Formats: sequence, C-alpha cells, structure tokens
Amino acid sequence: GEKMSKSKLTGIAPSQIIDHFGSDAFRYYFLRAIAFGQDGSFSWEDMSARYTSELANGLGNLASRATAMVGRYCEGILPAATANGEAERALQELLVSTAANADAAMVALDFSTGITAVKEFIEAVNGYVTEQEPWVLAKDPANRARLETVLYTICESLRAVAVLYNPLMPKKMQDLWGQLGADGLGALAEQRIDGVAVWGQLPVGVSVTKGDSLFPRLEDTP
Repeated sequence: GEKMSKSKLTGIAPSQIIDHFGSDAFRYYFLRAIAFGQDGSFSWEDMSARYTSELANGLGNLASRATAMVGRYCEGILPAATANGEAERALQELLVSTAANADAAMVALDFSTGITAVKEFIEAVNGYVTEQEPWVLAKDPANRARLETVLYTICESLRAVAVLYNPLMPKKMQDLWGQLGADGLGALAEQRIDGVAVWGQLPVGVSVTKGDSLFPRLEDTP
C-alpha cells in the first residue's frame, strides 16, 4: 500500500473507518495493531479480521452468551457463586496479573501490550465457558450450585473487562456495564484500575439483561 499523504491526496479518511466499524472499534484497532507514536499500515482486511475475531467473536459473543444464560437459567437475576473450585481461582489469579500488566503498559503508553493482556484474559474466560459447559450443567438440578457459580464468574469477569477497556471503548463498555447490572457500583468512568481485580464486586441479585450485540458481525450491519 502507498503511504498516506495529504499532498498526494492518498489515504483513507478516519470517518470512513468509523462509519463502518464504529468509533470504539476504530480506537481499539489502531492502538492494538500499531505501536503508539509509530508509523503503521492499515488495511480493511486486517481490521475486519481483528474486529471479527477479537471483538465480535471474542468479547461480544462472550457478553451475549453470559447475559443470555443468566436470563434463561436464572430469570435474569445474577446468582451467587457458592461452589468455587480451581477453575474459578485460576481466573481470579489471572485477572490480578492481567490488571497489573495492563496498568503498567498503559502508564508506559504501550497500549498494544495492555490491550493484548486484556484480550488474553477474555480468551481465558471464553475457554472457561467451553470447559465448564453451563448449558450441560443446567440440565441437572444437582449441578445448580456449579451452574450459578459459573454464571457469576463469567459476569464478574466481564465487569472487570468493562473497567479495563473503558478508556479505549467507552460507548460499548458503558453498554456492557448496564447489561451486567453494575450501575450500583457507581459510574463506570469512576472505577479504578488498581481495584479492578478485587473479586466479587458485582452484587448478587442484580438484573442482568441481554441487550443489542456489542459488536455486530460485519455481515449483520446495515
């Protein structure tokens, strides 16, 4: 690709990208894919691929599944986690290191490393969902405590993701904050990164609602 140039009138207007992907995804991509303050290359194909894999299929799908399952299995009320095990403790420990790594990277203006740390935490939560199979747990009343623990763990993980990604994607993370019923914790913008990894902040009993998809798949957008 040719280098963007005002004198040669070559380039892509940011408004074109924002119109297609949204402003939150625009910030995500350019801070994730291109080192801050450095030249970098942009392609529609690369942004589409990252948007689809990391935002639509990664974070967006996780949020959609979590809120839908709380609605289906718990009548939209966040259940308590009373049967924590090694899998839950592993995620809690990973969140501590994720928050520390993301915070240090952001302070150093190394946004790509910070974003990658959070992305890897989201991947771990998605892996946890696949391993725990809450849809299978829901079929047997004997597994009720485990089901509720898994659902709480997913939602509490998303609470942390909303805080960590809020500076980057404030519109979408505000939507997620509302879907999780987290407004009782205060405004999302007032949450502190140094306290994000304290586990159990999302109050049991709040209403969890499945809203519009945070990151619609590109073929689903008008």
